[in-house]
Amino acid sequence: MVWSSFRSRDCLISISIAMSVYIVMEILEYAADLTISKWVAPQPTTYVVLASVVFLTASAIGGCVAARIRRGATKFLALIVMITVAVLIDLKVCTIPVPWRYEFGFLTLGPLAVIITSTLFWTLKATRSCHVSVYVR
Repeated sequence: MVWSSFRSRDCLISISIAMSVYIVMEILEYAADLTISKWVAPQPTTYVVLASVVFLTASAIGGCVAARIRRGATKFLALIVMITVAVLIDLKVCTIPVPWRYEFGFLTLGPLAVIITSTLFWTLKATRSCHVSVYVR
């Protein structure tokens, strides 16, 4: 799927859109982490749960934004999210001991949040446009 996008001429545009959306996603995640840590001041275990919710929410929003800008960018955004999560798992950034299921959840649900929300976004948009075209006639 990604390889066929590499062969097309619009590949660089999709990659640049995915990188831009990813940078904005990370800025929003960082702002949410700062807000949560100042307002709630969670315990380490609570922070682990809140971080996963913030990550999946940011991934879902990023997937919708990437799909809105360019449909092909969602594949690259999901790939970027997967690579980032794999690198962060390998570097052991999380100092709180968590089971392997937690890391595996990030590795699978992060890219899925990007792809599923963008697919739902386009499906709802397509059905809405079909209903509008039926009423216009």
